[in-house]
Amino acid sequence: MKTRIISGVVMIIITAAVIAAGMTVTPLITTAFIAFIAAVGIYELLHNAAGVKSKAALIGACTYVALMVFAIDSSSGAKLQEAFDGTHRLYLKLTFTLALSVIYFIYSAAVTLKNHNSFTLSHIAFVCAMPIPIAFAFSSLGVVINHEHGLYYLFMLLNFSSVCDMGAYFVGSTIGKHKLCPNISPHKTVEGSVGGIVSSIIVTFILGFSFSFEKNLANAVILTIPFCILGMIGDLFASAIKRAAGIKDYGTIIPGHGGILDRFDSILMTAPLLYLFIALGVI
Repeated sequence: MKTRIISGVVMIIITAAVIAAGMTVTPLITTAFIAFIAAVGIYELLHNAAGVKSKAALIGACTYVALMVFAIDSSSGAKLQEAFDGTHRLYLKLTFTLALSVIYFIYSAAVTLKNHNSFTLSHIAFVCAMPIPIAFAFSSLGVVINHEHGLYYLFMLLNFSSVCDMGAYFVGSTIGKHKLCPNISPHKTVEGSVGGIVSSIIVTFILGFSFSFEKNLANAVILTIPFCILGMIGDLFASAIKRAAGIKDYGTIIPGHGGILDRFDSILMTAPLLYLFIALGVI
């Protein structure tokens, strides 16, 4: 427990320092940090969970994911984008990200052919497919944090994941009786899940008034429910992969907590959807 607490404090300090530097110096600092953890995350998924040993596959996946974070973040390539209006900037970004994804898929197919004697079907599926949604998820996280109201949206993401998770833990351990998904996560309960959602709704109110976001507060409160449910799905999905792979954690980079994906499993499900609602002006 002591190691877990110390690691958590260090992780919070590092994250806060990076975000502060991104807000005061340049957003590219935050983008680079997210690109790094994204690369570590996909390495954990492919190497530690799927058992992929091919260096070419691992390097290609890590490179693709990191490049996608930079490609989608609007703070990247700002000088180049100044020559285009809003419509053309969006077209340029979409074209570049699509090109990167196509190139990566071709690359992963070539790696699969080279390693066809050692690759199983799960290796092929993970190498060819999984880096793409992971890349878009981490990219969305970067865009959300680098938004002009990024601090508010970051706290909302943490609310949908960490606050909901803590609320679920305390309520579940106190009054939880009905198992939510016993074959995947035996300690999660229906009562705990409801308690987690209620906890997040309360924090949504607090964040809305603290950051003067009363205008969209009603939408935020209503959307807290599906966001929390989506975060739980992300947590259970990550647990299902670990259970199938026969591992406890995705990695050991954060002592007492596990790997990057162990900490970001819920956020990676909610960040893309939050980015969509932000773009639509809903939340």
